[in-house]
Amino acid sequence: MGTFLSPLVLLSLSISTFTGCATLFSGRYDEVIVSTTPSEVSIYDDRGKRLALSPDKLTIARRDQPTLYLRKDGFQDTTIILERRVNRLVPLSIMPALVVGAGSFQGSPDGENFLQWFLIASAINLTWSHLPDYFLGGAWDHKKEIDVLMTKEEAE
Repeated sequence: MGTFLSPLVLLSLSISTFTGCATLFSGRYDEVIVSTTPSEVSIYDDRGKRLALSPDKLTIARRDQPTLYLRKDGFQDTTIILERRVNRLVPLSIMPALVVGAGSFQGSPDGENFLQWFLIASAINLTWSHLPDYFLGGAWDHKKEIDVLMTKEEAE
């Protein structure tokens, strides 16, 4: 049993080292196209820095939910929040943890309590391989394109 446990631990560590899957495959940043009607609307961040003139592609950190301010003479100022959502690749980073958990059955001291060891090994591997995606941003995603219809200001 001791001779099998060492390769199992090595296998689980090597698998978990390379399975911050969502971050590895998706990266830490999204490119979001902001289009407006009418075009040539100035896009500002929450510090008042002009980021672009629509339509344009903005690079957004996946873990952020930035507020954007849209301004154009003759139109009402508009505020949008680029809300993040869970990346569709997140389940891929959960699968290796479950595989390692299932493989750890041979490493249980009594050789019988499969469920207990499955849960412990899976939880340890999830902490190692899955949680970094949330901190680094790979677990999150934004819409690829945002379309905003600006409202004309009413004449006074």
